[in-house]
Formats: sequence, structure tokens, C-alpha cells
Amino acid sequence: MINVRKVYRILMMILWLIFAYLLVTFYPVFVPLIRIVLAVLSPFVIAAFISYLLYPMIEKLAKMKVNRALAITFIYTFFFLSTGLIVYKGFPVFMEQLLEFGEQLPKLTSMYEESINVLYENTAFLPEVFHDKLTIIIHNIEAKMEKRLEHLLESITNMLDVVFAIAIVPVLVFYILIDYERIKKYIYQWLPTKYVKKTDKVLQAIDNSLGSYIRGQITISALVTLITFLMYHTLQLKYALLLAFIMGIMNIIPYFGPIIGSIPAVLIAFTTSWKLAVIIIISNLLIQLIENSFLSPYIMGKSVRIHPIAIIFILIVGAELGSVIGMIIAVPLLTMAKAIYEQVLKINSNAIDI
Repeated sequence: MINVRKVYRILMMILWLIFAYLLVTFYPVFVPLIRIVLAVLSPFVIAAFISYLLYPMIEKLAKMKVNRALAITFIYTFFFLSTGLIVYKGFPVFMEQLLEFGEQLPKLTSMYEESINVLYENTAFLPEVFHDKLTIIIHNIEAKMEKRLEHLLESITNMLDVVFAIAIVPVLVFYILIDYERIKKYIYQWLPTKYVKKTDKVLQAIDNSLGSYIRGQITISALVTLITFLMYHTLQLKYALLLAFIMGIMNIIPYFGPIIGSIPAVLIAFTTSWKLAVIIIISNLLIQLIENSFLSPYIMGKSVRIHPIAIIFILIVGAELGSVIGMIIAVPLLTMAKAIYEQVLKINSNAIDI
């Protein structure tokens, strides 16, 4: 007798494989369309993400008997006023340092080349094989840096599109926060009745683990950016705000992030003097000591209960698939997958008990 379910599953698997093959084959054709779709959807995705981060605070105020409309108005106003103030004060300085960095790049490149020549002279006593290996490593680093800089300059030219998209976000956030529960109910209407409770439990599990992780990481990254900027500014390091911002963003990546974030600052410091480069390395180690000893345990707590080996493995996979962006989103995706897996196991075990 033919098992209909098995046949259905096999057919669905074949269809998905065909779909994946067609998607990979015709991907270049769809690239312009994908870019348009991403450009249209990006403000909505950003607004939904901000609303997701702010809504728990509104819920807390509502539980404290604060009028919901008043709570939304207060949280919304505070968030966008503080964000606007930071952008208003910091963005011009950030762009000035970025443009100045672009203008000074040839000079920095020549200083970098002089430093490399000094390094070769100081290691002249070593075998020729060492110099050959060193040359290959330096050429690889230079090629990668050149590609990154080209990509950065392309991003700056598209800044007006980004500014336009960001201008829409506050309006969208306000309406999402106002109708948060209604939107949630509307989405649930599309699900079969028997899956509503299960879906709600899975989403709650994801929110409990992923939500606290994301909020904690954003808070820690903001504090690391501030501490790093104060440290670099005190040491009179060039492009202090730009380099502190890079450090804060990279700090989102566990283990490897602080190392990646430190590299630009050390290279800039090295063009001034090797002593400053050593001081910057020590300063970054001190910042990471503060972050690991005080900020992370207090802010993050035990929001991510995943073994370090698993985190390192998923970071390497993320780096291979999506470079730095892949490393940034790797741990949140792993956290979400773990929450879904645990919740599905719990639901299935309850079903068996019944």
C-alpha cells in the first residue's frame, strides 16, 4: 500500500531542490529585482526591528499602570530624541573623519610602505623563505583592504538613499507600536487554529533568548564605543570617533570581534609611532577586560546558554558564508535556532505524555 505522506514529502523535497537550483542558476537575472525589493522593504524591516526592541519597555510601563498611549509616546520620543541628538552631534564628525581618512589615504599608504621596509630591514638576518611568506601575507592583506575601501566608498555614494530610507523609519515605528498587538493578531489569522498556540510558544521562547541577547549586545556595543572613543581621544589618535565606531560594531562578534575592531586603530597608530601602537593595543586589552569582567556579566547575564566551542564553530561558518556580516548575524541565528529546537522538543514531549 502506498504511503501518501511519504510520497508527498518526497515530492515537496524534489520541488524545493528544483526551486533552489533555478534560484542559483538565474540569480544574476534576479539581482536588480532583489535590490529593488530590498530597497523598498529595508525601512519596514528596520522599523519592525526597532519596534521589537522598544515594545518590552512599553509593556513594563503598562504593567506599572501607565496609560499605554502615554507609554508609547514617552518611549518613542525618548528613543528618537536621544538617537537624533547622537546623530546630530556625531554624524558630521564621523563623516568629516571618514572623508579626511579618504584624503589622507595616499599619505598613510606611503607611511605604511615605509614601515614595511623598516620591518624588512630589521628582519634581514632571517632566511629568505620568511621574507617570501611575509610578502605573500602583506599582498593578501593589501588586496583585501583595497576591496573593503572600494566597497566603503560605494556605500558613501549611496548615502542619500540611506538617509531617505531612515527618514521614513520613525513614522513606521510609531504606527507599528500603536498597532503592535493588532498586527500580531492579523499575522496569527493566517495560521491554522491548531498551530496558533504552538507558534505563540515558539515566538515567546525566541523572544526570551534572542530579544535579551540583541538588547544586551546593543547596550554593550554602545558603551564599548563610548569608552573606546574617550580612550582614543585622550591618546590623541587620529579618526578617534570613526575607529571607536568600528570597534563598537565589531564588538558584537564574540571572541574575534575585538581583534578585528582593533586592527584599524593599531595600523593608524603605527603610522604615527610604534609606541602609540603598543599603547593602543594595551588600551584595547583594558577595554575588553572591562567589557568581559563588568559589562557582559551585568548586562547580558546568562542570556545565551551556548557552549563557546559551538559559538566559535558557527562564527567560522558565518565568516565563510557572509564575511563580517555573516559573523555578526551567526550567533543571533544560532540562539534563535536553539530556542526553536528546545521549544519544539518540549511541545513534542508534552504531546507524547498526553
